[in-house]
Amino acid sequence: DDSKLAASGDDSRLAASGDDSRLAASGNRSQLAASGNRSQLAASGNYSKLAASGDDSRLAASGNRSQLAASGENSIIASSGLGSHFSLGQGGCAAVPYRDEQNKVRFAVAYVGENVEANTWYQVNVQGEFIKVEG
Repeated sequence: DDSKLAASGDDSRLAASGDDSRLAASGNRSQLAASGNRSQLAASGNYSKLAASGDDSRLAASGNRSQLAASGENSIIASSGLGSHFSLGQGGCAAVPYRDEQNKVRFAVAYVGENVEANTWYQVNVQGEFIKVEG
């Protein structure tokens, strides 16, 4: 519990299994995984992969083409990287950027049960719609 891990190189891999863990990576293609409740994961490199299975987890990615998966209940995903894919558990929500048809960056917000399904991978198209994709 209460683990804190950080890495700054490309291709870093971090994993924690206790509650309230915090993981951060700044390199491209980093992989972060946490299974405890209330975990917090952050990655700034492109093509990063973040996964949390505990309830009330928080995932954040700023790199482009990142993959974020929060399967625990009431988890939150926030991405500022374009071209990201995400998957949420029950009660989850996500804010994901996209470029519209005029090449303007906008955010789309997903809520499980309203405009996305739980445990399904999505990305956002140029109309701001959530499109199912393979993870």
